[in-house]
Amino acid sequence: MKKINFIFGVHNHQPVGNYDSVFKWATESAYQPFLEVIEKYDDVKIVFHYTGCLIDYLDVNMPGVIQKVKNLVKSGRAEVLTGGYYEPIMPVIPDRDKTGQIKKLTSYVTKTFSCKPKGMWLAERVWEPSLAKVLSESGVEYVVLDDSHFLASGINEEKLRGYFITEEQGVSLKIFPISQKLRYIIPFASPEETIEYLAKEASEDPSRLLVMADDGEKFGIWPETHKTCYAENWLDRFFSLIQKNSSWINMTTFESYVKDFSARGRIYLPAASYFEMSEWSLPSEVQVEFEKMSLNSDAALKRFLKGGIWRNFLTKYPESNNMHKKMLYISDKIETLSLKNVKNKKILADSKKHLYMGQCNCAYWHGVFGGLYLPHLRHAVYKNLIEAECIAQSAAPSSPPDVEIFDIDRDGEEEVVFSGEKISFCAKPSYGGMITEIDYKPALFNLSDVLTRRFEAYHTRVKKAVIKKENHKLEVIHGVYYTKELGLENYLKYDWYNRGSAIDHFFGTDTTLEKYSCCEYRELGDFVNQPYKLETANKKPAKNGIRLFRDGCLWTDNGIIPVTVVKRIEIINNKMILKYEIINNSAGEYEFWHGSEFNISFSSPCGDGCCLSSGDNKIKFGELGEFRNCNLLEAIDPFHRLKLSFTAVGDSSFWAFPLWTVSLSEGGFEKTYQGSSITAHRKIFLAPKQKYAFEIALSIDCE
Repeated sequence: MKKINFIFGVHNHQPVGNYDSVFKWATESAYQPFLEVIEKYDDVKIVFHYTGCLIDYLDVNMPGVIQKVKNLVKSGRAEVLTGGYYEPIMPVIPDRDKTGQIKKLTSYVTKTFSCKPKGMWLAERVWEPSLAKVLSESGVEYVVLDDSHFLASGINEEKLRGYFITEEQGVSLKIFPISQKLRYIIPFASPEETIEYLAKEASEDPSRLLVMADDGEKFGIWPETHKTCYAENWLDRFFSLIQKNSSWINMTTFESYVKDFSARGRIYLPAASYFEMSEWSLPSEVQVEFEKMSLNSDAALKRFLKGGIWRNFLTKYPESNNMHKKMLYISDKIETLSLKNVKNKKILADSKKHLYMGQCNCAYWHGVFGGLYLPHLRHAVYKNLIEAECIAQSAAPSSPPDVEIFDIDRDGEEEVVFSGEKISFCAKPSYGGMITEIDYKPALFNLSDVLTRRFEAYHTRVKKAVIKKENHKLEVIHGVYYTKELGLENYLKYDWYNRGSAIDHFFGTDTTLEKYSCCEYRELGDFVNQPYKLETANKKPAKNGIRLFRDGCLWTDNGIIPVTVVKRIEIINNKMILKYEIINNSAGEYEFWHGSEFNISFSSPCGDGCCLSSGDNKIKFGELGEFRNCNLLEAIDPFHRLKLSFTAVGDSSFWAFPLWTVSLSEGGFEKTYQGSSITAHRKIFLAPKQKYAFEIALSIDCE
């Protein structure tokens, strides 16, 4: 009789920093009802993976869910996988953290479910060949990857009916392929169609295996799936059919299968993830071309199409790279303390916990689930990394301020990392002397955590998108895409420079706030993204700040005007002070229109109390605003519990505008408020060789 072994795996995860309401909704809509269905079918076996982010919530708020999994494990009907506790992208974190994250989840699973996990769920199935050794040495016997990984190595799809063995430096690891076909039809095709496919794959070979392992969110919180799975009883119908056909469908687990059957052979897989990830990680313009090629390719050709690898996100999005390199920097700091045998082990444990939380992958990339585009997820990464650093510093022998000059973002140019008691910042001399990060430690908050407005491949479809009609199935078909609101094409504005703070502009005379906010104004200077020089004494900057300068030019209709900009960035307690000097190096008299831009990650464009004000002039963060001839602009952000005061000594005005991005999520196109641009600007008349000095200060307080 022809038979098939069938493994059904579910990966349940919510990112660090997601709202408690989302954890609760996801649990009540997907994770819990799924378990309630499984409990009814004695012949059904399931493999589960729960990330530590979700476990931490369930243990405190909904322990009954964990108890249900315990009962299934105890009855021999479930296997629980290990993984990185806070779901990091394994190849891009240090090996010591790979091991630490895996052992943390392995310890939890062993203690809670009374069984030591042998298998591992790899976050986003991001694989690189070097992983085999460190995973095996961390106690992992097998991992689960997409069949696309295997197909890219040249193996034929029909041979992917078991597991394989790979190795790195002679250390072996077993690898199971996930069927893309099953991922795509469960639960989107009828249960009968899935059973028919299993029947088609059944054979006389007793070891023949198919694996379906995918996100648990597809069983209740992806659009329309709660209705499909529970109101229309897709899961009940499917598992009833499984039990009805149990004479030839053998539901099993990875652990049981490995005990019963040998590997199908040795294999070496390329660096890869699932196919969609290879599209998303490409540069946006190239992604458009790749998608066209993919749509016009048959299955025989498509298996050899290879887009980018996950690491490409670190070049596609500087914001992702900044988070990643800060994470590596903090990890190195903690490791240095460990090697110094710090006596207070709790300090090390606490700092490592927050480091691991800051490695949660979701905010580091963008596909179709928001990710990097969601400010609250980025805030959570920075919050935990800043907290890890603060805890580690409490055990360090030296006290702030501390200044380091090194290439933190790994682009071949040195940056300056300044760490004060209350404020830390990172400045990039090679890119306009811009400040890329401003950490206010009392709030564990990075004020510069904004996102540059840039073109995405899916932006070509925004104008064609429509509002989904009620009771209509959500799907992309015949060129129709959905949007959460109409008119989003009006928010598609693209920046020609990366957003940060202390960005030096020289405006053309026809510049208006509206043009500036759309990045369609005339920039006369070559200071925004060009190199500044860092002034040092004995190769070290001053303890309380840094001094940067650039001998640049203004490119005007009347010719080129040589200008020097000097800016000294000082930190005094809770205040950042920018001391400017602008020098006219030409032989003529000119009026210069200078602006110093800050981009601040405020919480809400129109929330109660969220506003910018100067005297009686007050606007919401989501509004454009001009504040003329004033030397004080205040920002109140009650959600972040921050009060910011911008003080400009001398005759100055301020511009402010919101930063909106348009991204694609599973529910359609949506706009997201990323923060606001605030620019202190002034017009300066200078005679030949004349110098003008002024200050701009930013004070930060907790509300």
